[in-house]
Amino acid sequence: MDIKELGDLDRQPGRLMVWRINVPEPISWRADPRRPSYVQEEHLRSADDGRPGWLGAAFELPGELNAAALTKAILGWVDRHEVLRSRLAKDGSAMRRATIDPGAAALEQTVVSDCADSGETAQLLEKLFDAETNPLRWPAYVFVTISRPTSTSLLFASDHSVSDAYSMALVPYEIRELYTAAIRRVEPQLAAVHSYLDHAEAERERLTDLTDDHPAICHWRELIAANGGQLPDFPLSFDTPERSLQRSGKMWLLDAAGACEFDRGCRSQGGNAATGIFACLALAGKTLANQRQFHAVAPFHTRYDLRSMRSVGWYVGMSPVSFRVADTLPEILNAARFELKRAKKTAQVPFSKAMELLGTTLRDRFMVSYMDNRTVPGSDRWPHWRTRFLISRSSDACETYLWISRWQDGISVNFRHPGTATARSAMDNYLAEVAAQAHLIRGARPLPRLSID
Repeated sequence: MDIKELGDLDRQPGRLMVWRINVPEPISWRADPRRPSYVQEEHLRSADDGRPGWLGAAFELPGELNAAALTKAILGWVDRHEVLRSRLAKDGSAMRRATIDPGAAALEQTVVSDCADSGETAQLLEKLFDAETNPLRWPAYVFVTISRPTSTSLLFASDHSVSDAYSMALVPYEIRELYTAAIRRVEPQLAAVHSYLDHAEAERERLTDLTDDHPAICHWRELIAANGGQLPDFPLSFDTPERSLQRSGKMWLLDAAGACEFDRGCRSQGGNAATGIFACLALAGKTLANQRQFHAVAPFHTRYDLRSMRSVGWYVGMSPVSFRVADTLPEILNAARFELKRAKKTAQVPFSKAMELLGTTLRDRFMVSYMDNRTVPGSDRWPHWRTRFLISRSSDACETYLWISRWQDGISVNFRHPGTATARSAMDNYLAEVAAQAHLIRGARPLPRLSID
């Protein structure tokens, strides 16, 4: 979701404050031997181009702002997740980590302005998040409140090196739980979590002896060979000028009832909602571009136990997703099911490690993410909390990304692509066809009119 969708935050005037974590003197950082994860290292090594890469969440707290309770909640959250108390710095070709202990961080508040105009507020927030989430500085995250007499909007943004999309989805529930507990002076009811720093070090140890004949590397090799030595592009062709601002938007594929009918339709033919979505993407490519093979790159989470499912960090691996577009839906669903099962295993090997073993420096160009948010703690309360999730803008000439999400109220797709007229037309046609295929699977006729932001 683009920052422009925050235009309704100041439906009544409010005071905008920035909440920054710091380390007061004489507390010092301690050297930490745990290495960065592969995805962290790759991200930090490419951070010098100055392009923002943050994720964000916005939601509401009830009533007038209790600053003392929010201070305790934010500091408690930072204590809970070790990745928020750790920094990485380049030291020549190496990266050095330093960490502070729980209880060492402090919080400072700065009043920025009184909000009146929604457009100006959105622009201010975007500039603030771009500046405050630099991965080469600590902290690479920041909180903002817009407080009013009857409610408070709380916003959080962090660089991707700190958080993935699932981590961001945990923020509303955890902060509200900590905030409410502070007001009531009771202990928050949050389960223990794993440290992402331990996960990163364990990942390094696990992959020490990996060789280029590993099944994951073979999977990547197959995809690259099938795409002429590159990673796959978006199924429809369009121009890609350098450094032009990308277009981003969102559309709903299915409402809540439609998503349940779609899921049932997929299961009746041997699939489920996830395989069904990839089948719809494949069928759209076949209909519009006569593609007989679906090719994309997809992210998969690398959270392997319950404690890591509640942990903040970048628990994501990338994998090829490639399967034949057969003539019948059951065959396509079966092919997608087999490939997604394979892809989840491939994603356990970090993308940069796979490219290293293949002796190449390719980058993903067409990425499709599918995430079911319904099991995230507090997700059933997101509409009541006015929860929204955000992502920084991009000017990348190569990337065409789809984030498909299942919510309590349906299935949506967020997208971004190079900001040209031909790209806009191609994406709109593609998503319309994806939606049409989804509605056919759910058994809906006639097809609804679609609204693409």
